[in-house]
Amino acid sequence: MQENQTDKKSALQVVVHSFFVVPLIIAVFAVMIFLFIRLMTSEPNSARDYLEDVKIGGTTKRWQGAFELSKLLSNPKMVPKDEMFVNEMIATFKYSSSDRDARIQQYLAIAMGATKDERYTATLIDAIDGSDQGVVQACAFALGNIGKIEAIQPLKNLLDYSEPQIRLHAVIALGKIGGPLTIPYLKKMLSDSEPNVRWDASIALAKQKDSSGRSILLDLLDRKYLNSFPNIDEKEKVQVILVAISVSHFIQNQELKAVLENIKENDENLKIREAARIAVNKFII
Repeated sequence: MQENQTDKKSALQVVVHSFFVVPLIIAVFAVMIFLFIRLMTSEPNSARDYLEDVKIGGTTKRWQGAFELSKLLSNPKMVPKDEMFVNEMIATFKYSSSDRDARIQQYLAIAMGATKDERYTATLIDAIDGSDQGVVQACAFALGNIGKIEAIQPLKNLLDYSEPQIRLHAVIALGKIGGPLTIPYLKKMLSDSEPNVRWDASIALAKQKDSSGRSILLDLLDRKYLNSFPNIDEKEKVQVILVAISVSHFIQNQELKAVLENIKENDENLKIREAARIAVNKFII
């Protein structure tokens, strides 16, 4: 009797194993193989795919699509050049102005600027007078990347804006565009109430070999001065000093050179010392 029950139990185990466990294992392997093949053969999303997400997706998918588009288009190889894509981008950007989520238009503006395609200039200029500060900043940033002189006047109008971040983005954009037309506006911002605005104005002028911001550059090379800003951490201080070092040689000023000589020998950061050494070698005075 006991042997009979054992035989029945063994038979049941065989049935379970044959009809449930084995097919389950086979199914799992089949799914894994399918996913592997799909992963290996699937193509990454294109700019058009992300733009389509922005056009017809839900709220979350729309801003995420715009964000991914802004990243993708920073790669020149991924930028569509045809007129149809440009027109669709412009139309989608304009349509998104009425969207409750301003991030969509912000990222689309950044995406347009990333292409460096001058066909987006007029659209961005039209939008720079918008009410959303994030969109205004994004448009200024984009216009700086595109670099058309037509953007100088609209950007100049932002220099009296009450929000410091908008003034800062306008200064950075004017610095990227460069040229004689931007110099008077950048000089004006050397006396701005916001330190970041003054700093970027002096750096932008130095890149154009204008020494108007020399005293500010000297401050940026002084750790004691930077230490007076408790909200700036060590990593940010290093970055500020490196940027100031990188533009100092454009001015060819003896006082700047002497400061760089001192930094080259005595700064606590090896990366800063090496940058100063390279910069000093670029001085011809």
